Amino acid sequence: MRRRALLLILSLVLLLPAGPAAAQAVVRTAGNVTVQADPRLAYPGGLFVVHVTSRRPLSAALTAVFDGRRLPFFPTRRGYRALVPVPATLAPGEHVLGIDIRAHRGRRRIAVPVTVTPRDYPPRTIVIPEAKRVLVMQPGVVRDGRQVQLLLRTVTPLQQWAGAFKPPVDSPPEYSYGSPTTYIGGSPVESMSDAIYGEYHRGMDYPVAAGTLVQAPAAGTVLLARQNALTGGTLLLDHGQGVISAFFHLERIEVVEGQSLVGRTPVGIAGETGIAPATHVHWAVYVQGVAVDPRVMESLAEP
Repeated sequence: MRRRALLLILSLVLLLPAGPAAAQAVVRTAGNVTVQADPRLAYPGGLFVVHVTSRRPLSAALTAVFDGRRLPFFPTRRGYRALVPVPATLAPGEHVLGIDIRAHRGRRRIAVPVTVTPRDYPPRTIVIPEAKRVLVMQPGVVRDGRQVQLLLRTVTPLQQWAGAFKPPVDSPPEYSYGSPTTYIGGSPVESMSDAIYGEYHRGMDYPVAAGTLVQAPAAGTVLLARQNALTGGTLLLDHGQGVISAFFHLERIEVVEGQSLVGRTPVGIAGETGIAPATHVHWAVYVQGVAVDPRVMESLAEP
């Protein structure tokens, strides 16, 4: 009887639908060039990991084209790799990823059909404290957002991180990334914070006690460390190759612009500065200027 029960359980497990990790890479070959697009993290707010290899030395400029954006490749031990972000607002379904190859003999494009799997982001409502509603009207808010946006587009060729990113605090997060957000007492807030279109939450919030130490999720260089009207204590870390971490509402920042950090370096103290209604750590990750679910970088452990 026990054996029969085990066989029944095994048969039921085998009938369950395969999860995202079982998604197969999409491979296209044109001449000496092979493109492999890994879709395991490809959902709104996720990304495609794209590798290009060649049987012969490849003296050409490579660019990935997706959702109207041109994205660079960088050399790795496996050839060339591009991290292709999928915006949280992109409709799931079938899409085309283009690989542009420009050499002295001309230009060609390899079209790779890819699938973006659905993901739900429940809406949320945030009430801005009465005393902080005036911050939305501060004259420097637009300037601050534009400066943040400019820095979020930073692309440096060196990959500084190694292995998966680590959460900045040990407390569990509220999984609010991608949630369409309504602010009572001021609007728009999300798009004014980074000058990027869309009122959806860019990162994850970690409710913590005042004074909680915040750590760098991975190695990087400090791009920005300052107080902004809406986002309060604002810290941007460049991890290389277009991957940027953003922290908002810090009570205190413990690093300076231009400083190089290793992973888990203390970078600040959690607070409720800016329009934050309570003490928490806001951690966002941008890839090529597109806000992605920070859990993507916690899953991306390859070199």
